[in-house]
Amino acid sequence: MPDLSSILLINSLILVASTLGTLTGFGTSTIMMPVLIMFFPSAEALLFVTLIHWFNAINRSFIFRTGLSLELILSFGLTGIVAAYLGAKSFTMVDTQVLIKALAVFLFFYALFLVFNPKFEIKYSRSKACGFGAISGFIAGIFGMGGAIRGAFLAAFNLPKEVYLANSAFIMLLIDSSRLLTYYTEKMHFDSILNLDSLQSWLVLTAYLGTSILGVKLGQLIINKVPQEKFRIGIAVFLILIAIKLGLG
Repeated sequence: MPDLSSILLINSLILVASTLGTLTGFGTSTIMMPVLIMFFPSAEALLFVTLIHWFNAINRSFIFRTGLSLELILSFGLTGIVAAYLGAKSFTMVDTQVLIKALAVFLFFYALFLVFNPKFEIKYSRSKACGFGAISGFIAGIFGMGGAIRGAFLAAFNLPKEVYLANSAFIMLLIDSSRLLTYYTEKMHFDSILNLDSLQSWLVLTAYLGTSILGVKLGQLIINKVPQEKFRIGIAVFLILIAIKLGLG
């Protein structure tokens, strides 16, 4: 069981990551993982972050449920999930460090283009959604960066913010459910972060999940005040920050 200072740190981290992740549709793991792996084993941090990520996806899918599109989920989402599996299988056949730098350059200039061309839009079609889903899924499978890549390609359609956030969250929920099932069968655990053998630990976990709900709600309140024309610019700015992080990393 972590000490009180660690619990407060994790709680604060969840609040910030859940809020920003809700605003952009991605980034929760990107914010949490670098901090947690400084204090806990990377495998345990990954499992814990995936759990918070999954819980956030449930909340976001419910909050923005009016924007859910079965067609978009089936075309972009399921195609992306299959392609992500193929990308993961190709992981050992590519020089990931070189490709990460190339990805950082692409994200940076693509996001910069969106900032200076706010009205840019690729007209939505089922075939384009399947294609974008396949490309983003394959890249995500190689790099393990599903959220940012998915956000970048979905942003090309310039979807209404509720549609973008709802479907991004539901696709994330499908992927995280698969990941958690895999981690469970591999008997992974996060005992150094939170050992669930005591009632106190379950209460702390409940507090963490409650904080994630609060973060999602804060994100929703902010989103409601952001005009549609400014929404994608915010996504682009966050993509630029992630691209810089990748390039420097």
